[in-house]
Amino acid sequence: MDNNSQSKNELEKVKSLLERRSKEIEIIKQISNQINKSLNLNSIACDMLKLMNEFFGFKHSMILLVSQDKKYLNVLETYGYKNRGVGAKVKFGVGVIGIVAEKKRLMRMANLGMQRSYMQAVREQVKITNNNQLQDEVELPGLKNAESQVAIPMLIDDELVGVFSVESEEMNIFDKSDEILIGILANQTASALQNARLYQLEQKRLKELNDAHQELENLNINLEKKVEERTSELEKLSKKLSKYFSPQVYDSIFSGKLDVRVQTKRKPLTVFFSDLQGFTELTERLEPEVLTELLTQYLTKMSNIAIKWGGTIDKFIGDAILIFFGDPTTKGNTEDAVACVSMGLEMLEELNKLRVLWRKRGLVKPLNARIGIHTGVCTVGNFGSEDRLDYTIIGNGVNLASRLESNSKINKILLSEDTYLLIKNEIMCEKKEAINVKGISYPVQTYEVTGFSNKSKNLIEKNIPGLSLSFDLSEIEDDKHAIELVSQVLRNLKKKD
Repeated sequence: MDNNSQSKNELEKVKSLLERRSKEIEIIKQISNQINKSLNLNSIACDMLKLMNEFFGFKHSMILLVSQDKKYLNVLETYGYKNRGVGAKVKFGVGVIGIVAEKKRLMRMANLGMQRSYMQAVREQVKITNNNQLQDEVELPGLKNAESQVAIPMLIDDELVGVFSVESEEMNIFDKSDEILIGILANQTASALQNARLYQLEQKRLKELNDAHQELENLNINLEKKVEERTSELEKLSKKLSKYFSPQVYDSIFSGKLDVRVQTKRKPLTVFFSDLQGFTELTERLEPEVLTELLTQYLTKMSNIAIKWGGTIDKFIGDAILIFFGDPTTKGNTEDAVACVSMGLEMLEELNKLRVLWRKRGLVKPLNARIGIHTGVCTVGNFGSEDRLDYTIIGNGVNLASRLESNSKINKILLSEDTYLLIKNEIMCEKKEAINVKGISYPVQTYEVTGFSNKSKNLIEKNIPGLSLSFDLSEIEDDKHAIELVSQVLRNLKKKD
């Protein structure tokens, strides 16, 4: 061969090599562009298998991915098989594909027609469920008349991502010169699949976070709803409980100032005791429903007045009322006593209004009240057992207030000298006889309240049948208008005469 022929042959070889490299680059480029268009694992696998058939004529192929525990390969996608077999599992070290996964090296099998029994044994081994803990719920696809098989590991920095497997009824699937190119394409696909898998894992985590956030939000909504419902229930219960306690006691309990346990103390208190004259007789003449309505109306009015003046309502005993000032809050002995007597005066005025109302409703015989008030040291607190407590007062002071009430004239307030000495500068009283009280060795001097002193003349509250008068000089803003109103009343009274 001359030099020209030799040079020409070398040039043809270089040209052929360049064409092959160009074709390989083009194949790599096309497959790379196609598989990187998507982040969906199945789409990437489908595109890869389709292009491999287009460029290399691989009519039967599959891609398997490594499981998270790295013990199995799961069929992701197949091409050309009647039975797609997606989801089938291959254990590491079992069959051609399993050995490639374990060794991470390309493996060829040829003349499989001579080794059919071997392949059958391999497939049977793949189907084992108990000994190898392999769940073969989906059958691994394969050609019955396969003559050759090639399995290529899909690697990223020597880390196995999956296996690309090709079967053929022909003896040789592809030339060895294509192995490098197919290996490159397999690894590119591995990279695309890994990115897609990471993306899907990220999306899964994001969905789980969103679901968890939504679940937490729903829990919060349900919790808020339950809290609202529970709060509403507690408010209703609290409202019901408040009817069993004086406002001061109720507030002290729920604010934590008053412990719910047996505990008492001795301190100066002003004790109020009232009773209705003729109520027992009235119970015999009235129907229970009417009597209940009348008593409820009376006690409600008296309770509102007690709360207004800051009294602690101890209890109702039928028509009798026990109230005390000085606990759980106090303004001082003098102010407590003045408030208690002022409350009593307002109660008598309110009872006068009720008598007018009851008379209109047919109650002929009027109800009259007697009131007794004493100031002295009493024992106050929670009395009872560990299971049931009663916030109340005991002592001679309570007994004395009760005796003062029974010795009072109707619609009058009888005071002990202890109370009188505290209120005498604010309220006018008339000295009465001394009384003997059981448990007290000396006679108790009494005083009857006649009204507010001259220092309190700016406040007048009177009620008689047909006339209700409330006069507070400190609150009148229009003197001229006030004079006209009073003058009109006087003129009408004179016309009556």
